[in-house]
Amino acid sequence: MIFLNPRPSQTEMESAYQEEGYDPFQSLEKPKGIFDRAYRLARTYALAWKKRLVNKIVEPGAKILDGGCSTGEFLSVLKDKYVVEGFEPEPDAARWAGNRFGLTVHTGNLNTVSFQNDGFDLVTLWHVLEHIPELTQDVTRIHQLLRPGGKFLIAVPNVGSLDAKIYKENWIALDAPRHLWHFTLPSINSLASSTGFKIVRTGMLPLDTVYNVLLSEQLAIGTYGRIQLMKAIFRFPFAIIGSMIYGLFTGSHSSRYYILEKV
Repeated sequence: MIFLNPRPSQTEMESAYQEEGYDPFQSLEKPKGIFDRAYRLARTYALAWKKRLVNKIVEPGAKILDGGCSTGEFLSVLKDKYVVEGFEPEPDAARWAGNRFGLTVHTGNLNTVSFQNDGFDLVTLWHVLEHIPELTQDVTRIHQLLRPGGKFLIAVPNVGSLDAKIYKENWIALDAPRHLWHFTLPSINSLASSTGFKIVRTGMLPLDTVYNVLLSEQLAIGTYGRIQLMKAIFRFPFAIIGSMIYGLFTGSHSSRYYILEKV
């Protein structure tokens, strides 16, 4: 298990989320360039992909809770088919999701929100688990919120991926101090078994390899200067193709999703 040490204080964590790139409304802004337009297109594809995955896990009418739901786009594509609910620590984002999409979104986290309903069929955390300070406590709370046999869907970066090995300290998904934990299949399996779950399925997140490699290259160039531009010409395609092939044979893709079942 790889984790951030020393652990940042609550004040330091709050300050870190004020930095550029963590604005919950960033995805709603008008695209300013080619990268923004590509990101918007990729986000639309990702939402459709996530909905197809959910359709394979639960039946229509199922009760779904999304943690760290931000401005609610994911829940908004599910609400026509499922009973959905979310929670989000950022008050403005939670309020906007409720007003814009008519969603039930609680302001807070698993330790502060009192949910009106329990017996959820599915709880989802899309790139949220790595941010949670009290990991075992919160996953145990999710276990309590699920009905018997309910599912818990996690998506996290994979520190055992080839792109993580290539970029090392410049791997974008390290993201200190916001990412407190860095997972692989064995650590997710250990967390699952210690909190009353078992892994029933796992798979790759299709766009995350490209996203992680692109931003890791930008970080490397920003850190070491223009000399990295020459390396990037060769490293960028190798990192994307190599990481996908490595993930295909080892299961260690750049990011993975895990479907856990309550036992």
